[in-house]
Amino acid sequence: MAKSIFKVNDWQEVFTIEEKVAHARVVYDVEGELTGKIDVDYTILYLEYNKEDIHQSSSVFEGFMVFKGEIEGRKGSFILADKGSFVDNQYEAKVEIIPGTGTEDFTGITGKGIYEPTAEGMLLSLDFN
Repeated sequence: MAKSIFKVNDWQEVFTIEEKVAHARVVYDVEGELTGKIDVDYTILYLEYNKEDIHQSSSVFEGFMVFKGEIEGRKGSFILADKGSFVDNQYEAKVEIIPGTGTEDFTGITGKGIYEPTAEGMLLSLDFN
């Protein structure tokens, strides 16, 4: 199981339905056993939206993460389906590599994982072949 920390480099979010549904384009920097960048396209449904402090909002989200970088000397890219929620201060997120999306050294890669918030950033744990 590979572990890495990813941190927000850029987050651009706009509501498509006022204070309910948002679209976010995000870039993460990744360090650890996975090294590189993740570009994400999220759709976020806010169950409860807090204008004063968005981190106090409740939401569910889905998106596609494009990882470009290196794992254990292998280089290339692949796409993960990302699905999660932040409700009652509980964060849950699962990812799965979409078969057929690997390039270069990641051709044929499959796998699943989770990520969770830590003081350093989001901790990604990814089990892959």
